[in-house]
Amino acid sequence: MNLLKTKPTLDSSSSIFVCVDIQEKLYNIMHKKEKLLKNANLLLEASKILNIDSIILEQYPKGLGKSVVNVNTKVIEKLSFSAFGESLFCKEIEAKQNIIFFGIESHICIRESSLDAKDRGFNVFVIEDSCSSVNKNNHKNALKELSLKNITITNTQSILFSFLLTCKDDCFKQISALIK
Repeated sequence: MNLLKTKPTLDSSSSIFVCVDIQEKLYNIMHKKEKLLKNANLLLEASKILNIDSIILEQYPKGLGKSVVNVNTKVIEKLSFSAFGESLFCKEIEAKQNIIFFGIESHICIRESSLDAKDRGFNVFVIEDSCSSVNKNNHKNALKELSLKNITITNTQSILFSFLLTCKDDCFKQISALIK
C-alpha cells in the first residue's frame, strides 16, 4: 500500500463556493459582521486563485438590497430560504460533489441550504467564521445542529488549505498572502 499523499484533500473542479445573502439590509445587523465580510471576501478571492467556481446568492434583493461582498462572480436571486428552491442554482451545482457554504443567516438560509444539499448527496461544508446570525446563539445552535447531521463545520483557512497539497503548489504564495 502506498501511503504517500499525492492529491489535495479537496478537488477544485468538483467544488463550488456559495456565498449566501450577505446583503445591505442584513449585513449591518449581523453579529461580528466585519469578520464575516472579511472572510467572505477572502474566500471569493481565493476561489479565483484556486480556480473554484463560486456563486453569490441574494435573498429578495428588491427588499434586502444587493450583496456587499467586494468580489464579482455570478449572482443568483432567490426567494426560497434554501438555495435549492431556485432552479438556476440547482443547474449551476449539478456537476459538483462539494458545496462550501458561507454567509447569513446561519440558522435560516445556511441551515436550510446545507440540509438540502446533504439530503441530495453532496459533501457539505459550512465555514463557521464566514457565517453569522443577528443572534450569536442562533449561529452556534445552527452549527451544532448541522454538525450532528454530518455536515462538516470548518473555517476559512482550513478549507483553503484543503485545496493545496504542499507549500510548493502554484497557488500557495497567493493564498498565504491573502490570509496575512
